[in-house]
Amino acid sequence: ARYLAEGFRHDAETAACESNSPKLWPGKQFTLTGHPSLTLNREWQVTGSVLKGEQPQAQHGHRGEGTTLSNRLDVIPADRTWRSFPLPKPSVDGPQSAIVTGPAGEEIFCDEHGRVRVRFHWDRYCPGNEDSSCWIRVSQAWAGAGFGNLAIPRVGQEVIVDFLNGDPDQPIIMGRTYHQDNRSPGSLPGTKTQMTIRSKTYKGDGFNELRFEDATDNEQVYIHAQKNMDTEVLNNRTTDVKVDHTETIGNNQKITVGLG
Repeated sequence: ARYLAEGFRHDAETAACESNSPKLWPGKQFTLTGHPSLTLNREWQVTGSVLKGEQPQAQHGHRGEGTTLSNRLDVIPADRTWRSFPLPKPSVDGPQSAIVTGPAGEEIFCDEHGRVRVRFHWDRYCPGNEDSSCWIRVSQAWAGAGFGNLAIPRVGQEVIVDFLNGDPDQPIIMGRTYHQDNRSPGSLPGTKTQMTIRSKTYKGDGFNELRFEDATDNEQVYIHAQKNMDTEVLNNRTTDVKVDHTETIGNNQKITVGLG
């Protein structure tokens, strides 16, 4: 903050003078004496210098005139720190795509806020590991205080990174996208009538899935649990099957009915 203030006030107290000394250039200090205004008799620091010299005797017809040198100076009091006027902060024009990164052998890498790190395609020197960027927030479809939905982008996934108000210091992941090496569930375009939520087993090949089939006359809701499936109902549960009901159990079934 102090540097910014000094930059904005770099011309708050300035003066201009002329000298015939070539040894005064930006950064140099000198002491002014003998000025009618006593407040100006002090140490000054040069912030700008314009040198102008003439050597007429080097030109035909001007042999009688001597060499002259003038040095126009911009100065500030020597006890002030000069800083250039602050440049406007760079802005980012639009979103960019990036690849989620993490430590070698890790599939999910995040912090306590669900933020991840990424490697931008233009960053040729990025190591592509757990130090590839700052922690970047991930936009979710629904986010509240202890409720909402959560899906952490995994290492290797392509994400769309935007920047709040174009500020490069405020990146946020706004979405994710498929590409040649990161294909969608199903087999498009053949499964174009399906809407799917499919996860992937951590460091494995399994998955959990909730799928909606919207093909005419073949509508279906499909649920796949890779291992266990638990349902908890705090009050009543009602099932209404209009046609047939088939249930197959590969091993044992246990039903416990509490006393009413």
